[in-house]
Amino acid sequence: METVTESENTKPKRSVKFEPKRGEITVLGIRCFLMNPVSSCVKLDNMFGTGGEVIVHNTSFEFGYEFFDYITRDNPDKPKEELLKELVAAAPELGYGIVATTTIRESPPIVKVTVKNPAAKTVRGSQKHLVGSFWAGVFSKYFDKQLTCKDFSYNEGKDELSCVIST
Repeated sequence: METVTESENTKPKRSVKFEPKRGEITVLGIRCFLMNPVSSCVKLDNMFGTGGEVIVHNTSFEFGYEFFDYITRDNPDKPKEELLKELVAAAPELGYGIVATTTIRESPPIVKVTVKNPAAKTVRGSQKHLVGSFWAGVFSKYFDKQLTCKDFSYNEGKDELSCVIST
């Protein structure tokens, strides 16, 4: 097993910028909008049942995929490995919690994602996809291969949500 990066052990320069006069938050040059989506997930699950999971998975996946795509295009002089490390390091500032990723295998890709203090503290319903599907999108772009998130678990004692990103 090879650890790609662990945001709590790395101290790169700050990748998130707050521009209060302009009302903007940017991450690696990409404008962001912060919100708490947990209540929206509950509403989607109540309205659509498992269809809510599909909606949240697809929107979170696309967000992660497109976000990493924008980051790589806006930072052409940086290798994607460095950009991934910076994105993982910025995860706490983005509200994702403290993220650690471990690449178990590169071909075909298998990555374990563990989040300390996640926003969603459950593996039920669509909430688990807020984190898992986002990182599935990021790693799909990173490895240039369609990946998905599965094998979710939440350890209440450690306050850790984890999943596996693979084909």
